[in-house]
Amino acid sequence: MNLTAMLVDDELPILENLSYILPWEEMGIEITATARSGAEALDKVTESHPDIILCDIRMPSMDGLELIRLLREQGETCEIILLTGYQQFEYARTAIRYNVHEYICKPIDYLNLEHKLRELAEQIQKRRQENESERYQSMEMASWIRQKQLIDLLRGEAPLKISDPVSVPQIMLPTVGYTLLLVDAVGYFRHSIGWSENQHQRWHEAMSSRLREVTDRISNGCQVLRTRKGEWCILLEASGEWKFQSEELAHQLLLELNAILTMDSNVRARVVQDDVPVKLEQQILERYKHCQRILMTHPESADRVLKPEFSSSSLSYGLETSKKAGTWITRDDLELVTRFIRQWNKKGLLDVIDTLKQRMRIAEQSLGSIDETHVRYMLVHMLRELREVNVVAEQDEANFWDALQQAVSVRELIELAEVITHSCQGKQSQPRPSISELIRSACDYMNARLQQDLGIDEVSDWLGISPGYFCQLFKTHMGITFVEYMTQRRMENAALLLSTTEWSITAIGEATGFKERRYFSKVFHKHFHMKPSEYRQSKRLGS
Repeated sequence: MNLTAMLVDDELPILENLSYILPWEEMGIEITATARSGAEALDKVTESHPDIILCDIRMPSMDGLELIRLLREQGETCEIILLTGYQQFEYARTAIRYNVHEYICKPIDYLNLEHKLRELAEQIQKRRQENESERYQSMEMASWIRQKQLIDLLRGEAPLKISDPVSVPQIMLPTVGYTLLLVDAVGYFRHSIGWSENQHQRWHEAMSSRLREVTDRISNGCQVLRTRKGEWCILLEASGEWKFQSEELAHQLLLELNAILTMDSNVRARVVQDDVPVKLEQQILERYKHCQRILMTHPESADRVLKPEFSSSSLSYGLETSKKAGTWITRDDLELVTRFIRQWNKKGLLDVIDTLKQRMRIAEQSLGSIDETHVRYMLVHMLRELREVNVVAEQDEANFWDALQQAVSVRELIELAEVITHSCQGKQSQPRPSISELIRSACDYMNARLQQDLGIDEVSDWLGISPGYFCQLFKTHMGITFVEYMTQRRMENAALLLSTTEWSITAIGEATGFKERRYFSKVFHKHFHMKPSEYRQSKRLGS
């Protein structure tokens, strides 16, 4: 975006010379106003707020120094270049006091003035870019914190702690009610067995993007949260026409997601529309868990939106339901399963299963009344948690899901839970990966994050090795450094986008990890020895 400038001088020939001799357009500056006196300039500045002012000192009624004083008192931060035919020390000292950028004596050396203006314009643009970058990073950080807080809330985990409380954004309005929609990708885990981390990442990004498109189209201000692999929770503020919006959103999500998923996989979307407004910090976790249980009790529901009924018992699952005949798995049991898996406490898991077997033996005479869906829910919960902490082999997981589909009794389901627990290996007991596996894993991780500001520390921390050791391994194995690899992959992606899409140069730069178009063009030119626009043109001519 061009900068703006105002010219102030009581001598008309000088104003005309300043307007026509200097290459304003080439310098990226637009003259938005001129003035023949300080008073006239003061009025026009309050209207146009220029970035730069070229101002004479000696003018009738109000001189340039008085104009500058009044502008600074009004809070104007524009850069000022003073023009004067009088080389007096007092003028220079006053100019310094009012933070004047430059003090140029008449007769004006226009080449020197052009040079000064170019330097000033570059400084202003650089400052703007830095401010914009800081603003963008601040917004990104605030969004990440908000998402993390909400996900922790839904998972029942401790809230994220930030050292600077002032910088923590408010999650959502605490006094407003919210409802949720739970979106589940049925068959995702079976479909994704054998995928690389990069493939998982791309699939979830595509699905999350479509979810946001639909929610933005129907209702403003929704929060789309990926709560686990293959599952999303959408929080909708219960105000205005929220019931209509929730209904429309649920059906549109089901329609559009299944239209996409059926094209290349057996994955289907299921949506639970909870129409009970609750406070975030009070009951949202219970409603989320209740919606998850609804999915378990309706395994064949990919073609319709599910609506759980609200009841007091749904907010105290495990306390009330444990009193019912035939209900013998409680919320406490599921929470123990989650805790022991994340701690990788195999003995604790086996103790939970032994407790369930004892309850089953006690209920032997009324076995037919036991609700099998609760056991299936526990097994699905186990498999999902084990996948999250990466302690189950992919092929084993496929076998477990098949066995879960084939199990026809509570006993078989309990036996499957034991098999799952015994077959999983803790992280510490897993064989150490080879160097080639480490580097391949690192490359997958890096390829999935080319758009992000990724550093060596993050990748090495993800691999569980020191940054120095990672750098040494990577350079030895790949023949290039971490930075060179990232640059090379980003350039390859940029070249592909330039030749296959109509995206703007700026958009392609951002999509490959470059926030500034000029820097992206510089790196691209160094890599391909031509500008991005020239590369795109060459590909079009070649085709």
